[in-house]
Amino acid sequence: MKGETQLSGRVTFLVVGSVFLAVTIGMAALGIHLYRTNATATAMAACVVFAWGFGSMVVAMMLVMLTSGRQTKGKVGVRRGRVSIRLNNGSPGSSGHITGGGVEAEGEAGTRITSTLPSIFLMLSSVGLALLGLFLFGHHRLDVIGSGMFIVFVIYIANWSRLAWPRKASGATANKSAK
Repeated sequence: MKGETQLSGRVTFLVVGSVFLAVTIGMAALGIHLYRTNATATAMAACVVFAWGFGSMVVAMMLVMLTSGRQTKGKVGVRRGRVSIRLNNGSPGSSGHITGGGVEAEGEAGTRITSTLPSIFLMLSSVGLALLGLFLFGHHRLDVIGSGMFIVFVIYIANWSRLAWPRKASGATANKSAK
């Protein structure tokens, strides 16, 4: 790909983590503001659970980066020139795509999780969110929808914990390392 730039996986994680951190700070600040002003319970609950979820992702990503060693790989590709964008709107008279000058970018990052620390953190985060939800419910600050959001996010974060548990290398990878 012309103009392709290779970046380390750590830089890619740094960029993604920075965006998640900015969202976490903004949502947490809004959630605290809504809590202090006795605003609607649903909006406050949404801000709190999304901030908690994004914050958990940021910390888990940092733990993976710190414990994975040199197993992180990533790349970002950039192409400048004539770019086509496909539209999936299906409206009558639509050509289905737009072509013109522009920039196309794509990226990916991957790492092999080698430590149980990120998984344990996510499980503790899930428990912490459940306790916060119980506290807010006990102080009559959650409605039915807000309580449902807390329950769903507790389950999601617990599932992230399960997915973050280190796995043994697959057969093909194990055979390569044995040779």
